[in-house]
Amino acid sequence: MKSIKTKIWLSILGVTTLVIVIIWFSQVVLLEQLYTAGKRHEMIGSAGNIVSMVANADELPQDELKQLCAENNYCLEFYFPDYRSTIRFEPIGSGNLMRDELFERQSILIELQSMDPGTFLETRQQSSFGTEYNVVASYNQSKLGNYVLMVASELAPVREAVSTIRSQLVVLTIGLLLFATVLALVLSNSLTRPILKISNAAKEVAKGDLQVQVNVKATDEIGQLAEDFNQMVREIDRSNTLQRELIANVSHDIRTPLTMIQGYAEMIRDLTGDNREKRNEQLAVLIAETNRLNTLVNDILDLSRLQAGRQPIHPAPFDLGVKLRDVLKRYDLLEANEGFTFTLEAPEHVWVVADEIKMEQVLFNIINNATNHTGADKKVMIRALDRGQAVRVEIADTGAGIHPEDLPLIWERYYKPYKKKDRKGMGTGLGLSIVKAILVAHHFAYGVDSVLGKGSTFWFEITKTKEPDKQAKPSLPPKNPVA
Repeated sequence: MKSIKTKIWLSILGVTTLVIVIIWFSQVVLLEQLYTAGKRHEMIGSAGNIVSMVANADELPQDELKQLCAENNYCLEFYFPDYRSTIRFEPIGSGNLMRDELFERQSILIELQSMDPGTFLETRQQSSFGTEYNVVASYNQSKLGNYVLMVASELAPVREAVSTIRSQLVVLTIGLLLFATVLALVLSNSLTRPILKISNAAKEVAKGDLQVQVNVKATDEIGQLAEDFNQMVREIDRSNTLQRELIANVSHDIRTPLTMIQGYAEMIRDLTGDNREKRNEQLAVLIAETNRLNTLVNDILDLSRLQAGRQPIHPAPFDLGVKLRDVLKRYDLLEANEGFTFTLEAPEHVWVVADEIKMEQVLFNIINNATNHTGADKKVMIRALDRGQAVRVEIADTGAGIHPEDLPLIWERYYKPYKKKDRKGMGTGLGLSIVKAILVAHHFAYGVDSVLGKGSTFWFEITKTKEPDKQAKPSLPPKNPVA
């Protein structure tokens, strides 16, 4: 398996090589061809312009022709076959191409005879000095008589340019390859160094070290990856801590009722089995402790099913006002026996749409949480406030409140912000996790507002709906008359 360094080096080297090949191909292979093709079209265009200038002229426009030769490095020749005369225009230093003994004028004239007048013939010639040049020729008619126009231009400059470029490209190629290698090493090291840090840290986490952190100062995607890795390790460590606390809490909560069940069962067996009154009291304790164990197990199972999505939500309209009053009736014993005060501010009837059974579980869990943490006055306030499209349910206590750093964590499973020595409200820490799972499954907004020393208010919003129409009971079919 190739390392990232090797892949980066090969990628940069490959791109550099491709660029070099394109440069060589365009500047060395294609330059002469492109230049020659462009020069040919340019010369044919210039020859056409000359033919147009001469067509209706009484004499050759010598000044314009000389300027054209000077600007484009052309050699021009007008041959008048009727008069057997030749007129040439050549720029200074052209080498008298049109007078060169190797110039195949006769072959050009013969070939033009087989072509239509005004047709341009393009060919390539070579001077006695070895210089190549293009020639564009045509047979034309004008006021001056029939004539043959020949336009010639050297190709030597482009050959020299190609040779110079080739020498430069050799140096450029070596320089680019060296630069690509150095760049690949620098980039690969800068990219792989933090990745190797993350990899080594992951190995330490796999060994069980959850205190490891990756120190990467980059602000790019790799830096973000390192920060996400550190956050992941912190969350794993926190989850492990909370899970250990859960095991300790669950073990304690299971051990206590099991001890009581065992003790009372032995007492009934050995001492009070024949005493009906004592036996019934002790059996009632056994049943209560069994229910406590059952509640604990159900909480754990409910949370697991909700988070796994194996408890589907069945929304349906129900009267939240009636439901709140029904739920509070079950706390009458707490009011009568323990001095709790429950106040409700809610419309007599307000229809909402949700899974009624699960929303009842939400209400019980939040109210139970409030009774466990309310203040010495033992007051719990429940409110249902109309918010237009939704009803906001608030459940407030008068307890000590929640520290700001604990607020984002209280909805997490296993989390309990109070110490184990505080027996008030001791439980598994799953109640609010179940609330969160149900509300998230409904896509309902929820939260908590807390002030230290004044208490906490848990709230959630539930979608309102119209009161469903009361359907008339179907009428019974008429009975058959007795004969």
